[in-house]
Amino acid sequence: MKGIIKDKTIILIEPLPEGFQDGDEIEVAIVPIRREAYPFPVFDLGIKDDYLEREHIYDTDSSLS
Repeated sequence: MKGIIKDKTIILIEPLPEGFQDGDEIEVAIVPIRREAYPFPVFDLGIKDDYLEREHIYDTDSSLS
């Protein structure tokens, strides 16, 4: 069965299967579903950590000048 969590309450998206009645004891297993972060394909840019440092970007001895 699928459901969503809202304010620490689980809301079922699908109806309960036939045969369950009020007061029945059940066991619930919760497994997170991984959603895609973006609705379109993305790729890793591969930027080196050195190039994200301010000192490296604004270095006066840079070979870019």
